[in-house]
Amino acid sequence: MEDMLELILSTLFMPFESKYENFLHRINRMPHKALKIIFKVLLILIPFALIFGLCCLCSYLFRGYWI
Repeated sequence: MEDMLELILSTLFMPFESKYENFLHRINRMPHKALKIIFKVLLILIPFALIFGLCCLCSYLFRGYWI
């Protein structure tokens, strides 16, 4: 089961890997350390927020109520 989940996740996120690396490289070239930290935190939190929102939407559509 874990192998199948890993395969599904790697298939979904593989096309975005190069863009993620490019964006991370761009962040590291910024002169201000505070902006680097803010953008790195956003780079991590935004995908989690999108996944959580998608889970809530699917829960609402299939079960009729939010999580």
